[in-house]
Amino acid sequence: MRVFIDTNLWAYRLDQREPAKSGRVHEWLADIVADHEVVISTQVLIELRSVVSRKLQPPLTNQQMTALLEALAGFEVVSSDANLILDAHQLAIREQLSWFDALIAEAAIRSRCSVLYSEDFGHGRRITDLVVVNPLRG
Repeated sequence: MRVFIDTNLWAYRLDQREPAKSGRVHEWLADIVADHEVVISTQVLIELRSVVSRKLQPPLTNQQMTALLEALAGFEVVSSDANLILDAHQLAIREQLSWFDALIAEAAIRSRCSVLYSEDFGHGRRITDLVVVNPLRG
């Protein structure tokens, strides 16, 4: 199954301020990566780079950030092009999504993912054929 993983879940994996949550996400990500085709987007790479350089305490070093970005670039990465942006704009209007959530959802839809893993969209929400799942729920 093709699945899209939103930025927040990758960030939780790296954030040691909440070790229990980080450990839980670490185990969950290992299972997902082993069993599914993982897709991300250029937006995920950009947002994650920002988070690990500004919000983590301590922030990742440049060498660690490079290794992280290279590792994530090994997954299928959906590029943000003009058509994706235009379609995400329409999706934001139609589904009443924030702009950045619409970009994530559109990338997941375009890449034919069945599931979008995120805690930002509402667990169980359907966006066209895409189902949103919050793995941290419950």
